[in-house]
Amino acid sequence: MGALASHSDAPPAAAHASLAMTLLRFVLLHLPLSALSLVLALGFDRAEQSRPRLARLLLAYLATLLVFVPLLCAWQSAMDSVFNGKPLVTPIALIERQSALNWWFNALMLSIAYAAHLAYSTWRHAHAQTLAWQAAQQGNLALRLRLLQGQLEPYFLSSALAGIGKLNRTAQREQATRALARLSDLLRYALRASQSDWQSVADEVRFMRDYVDMQGICHGGDGLVEWRIEPCDWADYRCPPLLLFPMLEQALGACLAGGTPAFPIVVGIVRERCGGPGRVRVEVAYPHGGGAGGGEGGALAVMAERLAMLYGAAATLSATVDGALVRLRLAYPVSHHDE
Repeated sequence: MGALASHSDAPPAAAHASLAMTLLRFVLLHLPLSALSLVLALGFDRAEQSRPRLARLLLAYLATLLVFVPLLCAWQSAMDSVFNGKPLVTPIALIERQSALNWWFNALMLSIAYAAHLAYSTWRHAHAQTLAWQAAQQGNLALRLRLLQGQLEPYFLSSALAGIGKLNRTAQREQATRALARLSDLLRYALRASQSDWQSVADEVRFMRDYVDMQGICHGGDGLVEWRIEPCDWADYRCPPLLLFPMLEQALGACLAGGTPAFPIVVGIVRERCGGPGRVRVEVAYPHGGGAGGGEGGALAVMAERLAMLYGAAATLSATVDGALVRLRLAYPVSHHDE
């Protein structure tokens, strides 16, 4: 652009070089600036490892001016001599040909180049630190989620073994064998789920159904849960592993503490459309007064913390008493497996 402007501004009557020669002159005149830019880029790239102090940066800036300004002035005088047909002289004489304005302008250009590289290096260092901090935060978050998820599995296992132990104490060997077989399937799912970040809602519901069946074998109750699930392809909807289970376990623990419930626990899962992608809403209702259950202070608290870490304020978890029923309500944003 500079060469084109210089070529266009030349007086028509003047005998001036072609645009190609003007462009070549501009390229040759700016070669020292390109070399300086490369040196500064390499220097600041190495300096990023140690982050030099202000004194060293100022010293490097002064050294840049003292070394490159005379070289740039001498180079420009030499190029002018070559293109204007003048004889080349000693470097000192070439430097003396430059006016004070050229010296000032060259010092200004070098200062701008140095400041630009310093600003870019500082931004790169800050950006790298930000990325490292974010990576550490994400790593800590993933580890915390794994720990929270893992806290559910020992509780689920101890609850299941307690029921099977009851069958053994009452000499119900056949039921105990069936319950152990069902527990084996449940443990395989829990192990697989603990190694992934997401499961489908359909898989989670299947796991809860199997768990209810096992508890029915252990406690001799049929129809413990009434399932009210909206008809749709829940296999396409994602759910954090074992997220829904604490609500069901809380209801079962509360009801079975006083024996088989008089009427079944109700589990409802629907899609909530409220603009945008919507949410998955889960509600578990069970008789009030049957017992506190072991998960209220433990598993449900872990569940609430997981929701806060995964979805923030976009997910909600609440427990209310509605007459003779306790209602646990969960809502979290809809997500699909292809997202």
